[in-house]
Amino acid sequence: MPSFTDTELQKKFCEGFTFFPFQSLEQHDTLIYKCYTGKDNLKKLLEWHSREHDCSHYIVKITKKLKNTDIPAAAELLKVLQEAGNWRTAQTAAARHMYGCIVKLYNLLASYNKRALQPFAARLADQYQGIDMESNMQMQDMVRQFVRNADTLNGALKEQVGKKKSFSPGMLSDDGREYLSKVTATMEAFRALQERNVQLLEGWKNRQKIQEYYRAMN
Repeated sequence: MPSFTDTELQKKFCEGFTFFPFQSLEQHDTLIYKCYTGKDNLKKLLEWHSREHDCSHYIVKITKKLKNTDIPAAAELLKVLQEAGNWRTAQTAAARHMYGCIVKLYNLLASYNKRALQPFAARLADQYQGIDMESNMQMQDMVRQFVRNADTLNGALKEQVGKKKSFSPGMLSDDGREYLSKVTATMEAFRALQERNVQLLEGWKNRQKIQEYYRAMN
């Protein structure tokens, strides 16, 4: 016998009715309710319920974020990293080391964008593919792994930016330091987006656990 969460039961109850079988019932989205006073503010409560306690809230929010923010931000960051090509022929050891870090960061981001962000966004947008808790956890692991690896590389770049100006031939030029500042700032902004993804996925996972509990109780 199939089991459902409270929200799913409400939705099932409403399916197929052209009128409500009980007096004074009203419907708001997938929820049904009855007003006992004219100022009970039930619609606001139901909107909060739908927004905060329905998995679809997380699906819609993460899908829009990945499509409209993360994937374009990844493309912009890749473009910034590509601009480092002229460092390849730099003579100083510091410049060559920084170029090596940037290449590794570029490859890391390109792989993450191709194997994590884009496939997950496509899967979320496909209404015929379900995202279970295992898929959720796998995405969280991929995000966290990317952040750890990116922090290591970006940390090396930030160290170079933070060094005091010197006339030593081993130091970067002012233009080089300015460029590195742009790279590290763009990387940190992208990192913040990924941290937010972890928060949303964690909230979604907790909602999935609650729904599984309700299904077991029904």
